[in-house]
Amino acid sequence: MKKILENIEKWLGGVQHTPMGGERSQYYKYISHLQELIHKQIPMESYNTAKVPVAADIREENFKGKNDKRAVMYLMSNGCEWALKDGSGCTMCGHLAKQTRRDKSISAKEFYQQFISEFKKIDFRKYPLLNLYNNGSFFNENEMPQEAMKKMLKTINRHPDIKMLVLESRPEFVTEEKVKEIKEIIPGKHVEIAIGLEMKNDFFRTLCINKGFLLEQYKKAAEIITRYFNLRTYVLLKPPFLTEKEAIDNAVETIECAFAAGSAVVSLEACTIQDFTLVKYLADKDLYHTPWLWSILEVVKSTAALGKLVIGMFKFFPSPNKVPYNCDRCSPAVMQAIQRYNRTFMINDFEQIDCECKKKWQKEIKKEQLPFEERLKNILHLIKSEENEKNQ
Repeated sequence: MKKILENIEKWLGGVQHTPMGGERSQYYKYISHLQELIHKQIPMESYNTAKVPVAADIREENFKGKNDKRAVMYLMSNGCEWALKDGSGCTMCGHLAKQTRRDKSISAKEFYQQFISEFKKIDFRKYPLLNLYNNGSFFNENEMPQEAMKKMLKTINRHPDIKMLVLESRPEFVTEEKVKEIKEIIPGKHVEIAIGLEMKNDFFRTLCINKGFLLEQYKKAAEIITRYFNLRTYVLLKPPFLTEKEAIDNAVETIECAFAAGSAVVSLEACTIQDFTLVKYLADKDLYHTPWLWSILEVVKSTAALGKLVIGMFKFFPSPNKVPYNCDRCSPAVMQAIQRYNRTFMINDFEQIDCECKKKWQKEIKKEQLPFEERLKNILHLIKSEENEKNQ
């Protein structure tokens, strides 16, 4: 992890195609430092490490042209290594607030006990699709013991009613050896390996999300995954520091990149506000606002023809405090249209929706803004000044 952090800082500091190129690594260090301070405020809690944190969440997905139900299982873990160690985690991710952050790792036995207890409760005849998440990287052996991983996958492979399995990982843990091993364990299922690319642009992904990897690492992992399984890529709409227009443009560009890299599915995830995140910290200071629902529709209208593009329904763990919104009048109708789109992948409904608030959205995306680095510099200087005053 330390090497990843050093490589990112070196890359940021070395990019000199703008006048502020040399300052970029300082911005990155300060954002990472803020993340670390925010995470230190998370209250230490005692969890039952042999039980999942929440019951499986039941959702819907169009799988091979048919709408099926999927069960989303969250395993209790020690948390994402990127968030706990050098990187300080992603700016929008609230998973760490509901993890057992302790020196002793959860054992393989405890992991499997969590899994099998919840697994037995799910009727896979009704819910044939399964997302198995450890709120981190399933392929990272420091987060998921090999023994537990193999046992869980063997159990899933034996179950005749499970049609699809989705696992998640950061790209640096995706190796040919690991993917081949999983293929041998679970050869008879439709498996998707999901990676949160979030943004194509390395600069924005680093400073706005603190993701901790570069596009070339994602592409390398994509090549390995697509030789054996199906690739699912997450794209984030409107991380902090971007304008609404920049967010839309970057999401479109990233979706195009994800399909070009071989993604079987791209999931557009609009940013929400979760506790103990930099996004929440900025929102509390009125320095961040969730994206408009109009922006989601705009992105999808531009990219839906490229492949299986689904829209995330803001169901994150832990639950967000605030989600994308338009206004009280039209938001329910827009959300219903999004749900219909996810069932059919038809964008017809989007064209029929209108509201007075759409004019405000259009005005916002046309508004002249300061250049990105100037805005970022102003925001970070404002925060530093406020923190200095608080500490005096």
